[in-house]
Amino acid sequence: MGISNKYFLLNEDLIDVKYFEEDKIFQGKNLYEVIKVKEGVPLFYEKHIERLHNSAKLTNLQPWISDSYIKEGLKKLIEANEVEQGSLKFLLNFDKKSFLAFFEENNFPTEIQYEEGVAAALYHRERVNPNAKVLNAEFRKDLDKFIKEKNIFEAILVDRNEDITEGSKSNVFVIKDEKVITTPVKAVLPGTTRSTILEICKEENIELIEKKLYYKEIENIEGMFISSTPFDILPIKNIDEINLASADNKVITTIMNAYRNKIKEYIKKDLNKQ
Repeated sequence: MGISNKYFLLNEDLIDVKYFEEDKIFQGKNLYEVIKVKEGVPLFYEKHIERLHNSAKLTNLQPWISDSYIKEGLKKLIEANEVEQGSLKFLLNFDKKSFLAFFEENNFPTEIQYEEGVAAALYHRERVNPNAKVLNAEFRKDLDKFIKEKNIFEAILVDRNEDITEGSKSNVFVIKDEKVITTPVKAVLPGTTRSTILEICKEENIELIEKKLYYKEIENIEGMFISSTPFDILPIKNIDEINLASADNKVITTIMNAYRNKIKEYIKKDLNKQ
């Protein structure tokens, strides 16, 4: 994991990143969230806090700090690092009772990747307790190795029943017969971008079906896209040897454009509060 910028936050203290010790900091039970910062604004902050509380409930953990404490800490970190755009990660360590926040090294997709789509591959493995955003270093390490070896952007997880569930760091959406199909929320991490996409489908009168998709069905789909906080919405151009025209799919482009507008509206609303 790479850390960027000048400072990270530990509880209420801003600390030079040269003192960041990953092995020591991440020991114990951690819940975490990753928030995209754009124009100095932590996007969809409320949805991330809601998911944090959901993760805590699922793992029988009780946060000892308030939502306002977290928000003020993130604001402090953004201002200290003078960040306009970045990927901000924060963790609650329940063993040490510590609150940690830092900026990850930016690995945002390029404009070409948004325009043409990215490569993916199927990975036959599933998460334990997928609804909770719990730090699992070993699982992440295995996935990163697979992604590097395959030279792909994302691994699409397939469960023991041979159904597609989610990406290694994303939610997955399939287009078939101009309908959007995605795995039921009980079987995946309830992504904040995912929830916004569901809102967009309703607003744009796009039919959305929550069901599992047998992995061999991807041979007959019209397109696929993935969603995540750091990279928003990305079309998939191929899964292993199967090529997809996702970047040109009208349903996908409609959703992508609507999501960009949601971001603009959120930033404008947040800046007006200040």
